Amino acid sequence: MTPSEDPRAVLVQLVVRLRAAAPADRVGVVRQLLPLLANPGVPLAVRFAAAARALDALPDTPHAIRGVVRALTARASPARSLARLRHLQRLTEKSDSLDALVIARERKVKMSCPRCDARLSRPEMVKHLWHEHGLALVKGKTRTRARMVEAVRREHASTGEPALIDRAVAIDRERAVGPWAAETATEEEAVPLCLSARERGVSLCPACFADVPPQVPELTAVLAVANGRLAGDGFVAKAPVLSPPRVRATLAAVGMLIAFVLVVPVWLALMLSIVTYALTRVFLAPKDTPNDRAIDAAWKNLARSLTDRRDAARFLTRLCVTSIGRGDPFERANALNAVIARARASPAERQLLAVALALQMDDSGRFGRDRAAGVAELVGPAFRGEQPAEFAEFVLAVYLRVPREAAEIARLRALLLTEAFTAELTPREVLDLCDVAPAIAQAVRLSPSHVALMYGVWVNRRVRNWENVGEARTVFEFATAAPTTAGRLLSHEPGLLLVCTTHPDAEAELGPVLVCAGGVSVGGVQTADPAADVRLEANGRTLVFGKHPLRVSGRLPETFPAELKAWLRFRAEVLVGYPAAFLRADAPHTTRLLKPFVARCAACGTECLPVIGEVARPLRT
Repeated sequence: MTPSEDPRAVLVQLVVRLRAAAPADRVGVVRQLLPLLANPGVPLAVRFAAAARALDALPDTPHAIRGVVRALTARASPARSLARLRHLQRLTEKSDSLDALVIARERKVKMSCPRCDARLSRPEMVKHLWHEHGLALVKGKTRTRARMVEAVRREHASTGEPALIDRAVAIDRERAVGPWAAETATEEEAVPLCLSARERGVSLCPACFADVPPQVPELTAVLAVANGRLAGDGFVAKAPVLSPPRVRATLAAVGMLIAFVLVVPVWLALMLSIVTYALTRVFLAPKDTPNDRAIDAAWKNLARSLTDRRDAARFLTRLCVTSIGRGDPFERANALNAVIARARASPAERQLLAVALALQMDDSGRFGRDRAAGVAELVGPAFRGEQPAEFAEFVLAVYLRVPREAAEIARLRALLLTEAFTAELTPREVLDLCDVAPAIAQAVRLSPSHVALMYGVWVNRRVRNWENVGEARTVFEFATAAPTTAGRLLSHEPGLLLVCTTHPDAEAELGPVLVCAGGVSVGGVQTADPAADVRLEANGRTLVFGKHPLRVSGRLPETFPAELKAWLRFRAEVLVGYPAAFLRADAPHTTRLLKPFVARCAACGTECLPVIGEVARPLRT
């Protein structure tokens, strides 16, 4: 084939002539191009380029471009013709006539949905695929949102264009950038996402940042109590109406005046009535509030009758939570026992059982029972596996609903760890549980190293490796045997590990020697350095303990500085090594303990431990 017979060569020559032709001669050159634009022997890409040059050279009218359009779409189906015209649109700089033609063709050409029997025009089909099937129409083919997002990610990886992130969000909202962010976001960059998750009451999947709701439900809300009226879940209780104290006192005084005015002098009758009025105001004044009486009425009138109703579990749970620290414990004792018996018989009502037992313990604490010991006793079965761990979370959430004394909370911390270590839980297991259970974390509230130190003391409680230095009681023994003193010391020294037995004269002047997580404490000051300066001055009446001079009224024993140095060395050489020995960051999670808290991400299937307002902890197996 000679160059003059090759249609591609002829097409190229005509395009060159078209560029150089005068405006009046361009129509003639385009007429010569039309047979070549319809020739299948010429590559389609070449014909598209030539057609674009022809449209740029012709007037922008429907009549002028009709021949080019017909030649380019000859022998093509309607759908393929439309695709060719759209491609031609992208190659032309501007052609309003071509745009109008494409819009008209799009309205006429019907497309079949690959997922259902719908036949729609292309604009309607794009909407149909997107909204009904979650698909996008790209170059005549359907693409899932995931494939489109992946293509955008690949493009972003090669170009780094920030606008591509917005395009991914437009395709699949937050799900598009969730895995992307999970792979690349720093802790600081994840803070806004965590704050947003906290507002929604969810955690974020560690693999894709999708929302993961907690598996253990939060404690039920309290009932509405105001102006002597309690209401919730369709039930209402009202406080009994009592006459005002002043009215009752006035009636009693009038009765006394009438009774005595006939038998005693008037002035004496008046005096007796005044005394009666005062005594009545003092002794008959209500000792509780209308809201407390409404709570008592709910236990008396509602709780008794609802104990046998299966649909009343939520109301009874809320009533128990509302009653913490309020109402009359004697008034509800029998009804509360019936609620506990009901909850014990129904495994599905575990939250009701937990809050009812916590309320019973709190009521007994109002009459002298050791609350901290009672709470630890309730939580112990969850640590031992006799109850699920969520039971402990419910008990502590109820207990912490009302303000507690700092000494009581500090002692409870030691008692809870006693129960945990008795159940053979390791420090890592305790910390993992605190990560996913907010109420347990609030009650324990210790750093990982501190938990490991306490565990080391617990493990050595029988060996008592500190007896080479001196006698001492562990914080666990102290919290159990001396509740009041232990609470006072723990509230001032939360890191207490050992209470050392020292010379009576020194203890009388400075108090006990305490070995703590942060150092050795005596006389209210603490030192951690084993090489610290410890000596007596002023004839034994001043103790220099590190940087702290402590003056006393009597003489301290000459052996006291050596004793303090020995405890400093013991802490530095033995206790400080416990965190490294007992904490393993890569230890697998305890399935038994954490099973109620494990959630599976609905988006990617990752098993994790959700924490509201934070990135969930991956489950280590």
